[in-house]
Amino acid sequence: MDYGYLDMNIEERLVLFVIQKIVYPNKNDQGIRQLLSSQAINWQRVKELMIYHEVVPFAYVALKNCSSLLPQDLAGFLKNTYYCTFIRDGYLRQEFLKISDACTEKGIVLVPIKGIALLEDIYANRPLRSMTDIDVLIKEDDLSKAEAVFCDLGYRKELYGLREEYWRKNQCHIAFYKKEEEGKAPFVELHWSLDFKRKNRNILSELWSRIRGINLQGRILRLLSVEDTLFSLALHSRRLGKTLCLKNVYDAALILNKYTGNFDWDYVLRESEKSKMCSTIFFLLSQVMLLSDAPIPELVWRDLDIPSWKRRLIRQFIERNTFSNCLGFKGNDLYLKSHFLLYDSFWEPIEYILNIPKEQFAKYYGLQPYDKKTDFFYKNRLFYIPFKIILNPFSSPSKRC
Repeated sequence: MDYGYLDMNIEERLVLFVIQKIVYPNKNDQGIRQLLSSQAINWQRVKELMIYHEVVPFAYVALKNCSSLLPQDLAGFLKNTYYCTFIRDGYLRQEFLKISDACTEKGIVLVPIKGIALLEDIYANRPLRSMTDIDVLIKEDDLSKAEAVFCDLGYRKELYGLREEYWRKNQCHIAFYKKEEEGKAPFVELHWSLDFKRKNRNILSELWSRIRGINLQGRILRLLSVEDTLFSLALHSRRLGKTLCLKNVYDAALILNKYTGNFDWDYVLRESEKSKMCSTIFFLLSQVMLLSDAPIPELVWRDLDIPSWKRRLIRQFIERNTFSNCLGFKGNDLYLKSHFLLYDSFWEPIEYILNIPKEQFAKYYGLQPYDKKTDFFYKNRLFYIPFKIILNPFSSPSKRC
């Protein structure tokens, strides 16, 4: 995909430069000083875009040699966030090792996913990767044993005011927290799958047989295969709704660059079709091409089973929305649109919306999950959802960053 500097304004070019420095640390800095010297930069928008795309700590490293050209408050914000992230990463890493050791003692196979796993793999030679919590994966049969381990370590379940049945039945993880000094309390998301079940269809059926191991401080740390790591990043974006955030995208670009020549694209193509994730993978890979010249073989674009009209829609959606707005102002609209682009079947997202769990319905529309009013709206959702869609254009206009 050719997004190109010519299609971007100065704030977007600056943020893209920072992200490309993550993927290519030796990227030539030529032209960045001239860009930063412009009098026309909307620094507030730059900051908001950096926050949305989760690149603030990296911005400090990428722009460190040009910090005198930044507004003083922004330079201070980038520096403080960098060091806070560095400290937080170290703390979460040590907490993960305690959890990992305790699970190993009980015979539980524990696999870090996303933050911790990537920090030990593709970010091993880089200073940091921002993380808000610890994500781990276990086999579903080990769930009760793992919960007991967490309780022994001082953790408690965090159900966010929802019934545990909702998390077990409609989600694929449960959160745990530990009360410690303010600002350090760790949250852990204990996953038993990378995505919730649909029509009793399990995805990535070969995942556990493909687990690899690396040496970490004398321990054998188990990680997802690099291909399943790519799937985890794609599914994470689909599940949480921050579809256009580039954090998972530069993670994916780093994976493809590091493991080029040893990446099993045949497995990715086979599993994408089997688990009905062709559109999800195509979406992520199209985002990757926005940032980098990642080594994605032509056969991947050719063999992913997606009609040409949908390919065009996905690319247009990415091009028009990735940098155009700070998505917090209209995130629900974009999430709903992306929902129809990220699934292979047109009916699957419709089915999910019509049969959405009450808790998810309440969260999406900002309602109390177990309130009588919510019950009424939920029972009449076939009318309520179209009504909200029609009403939305007449709401207060979205703010531009």
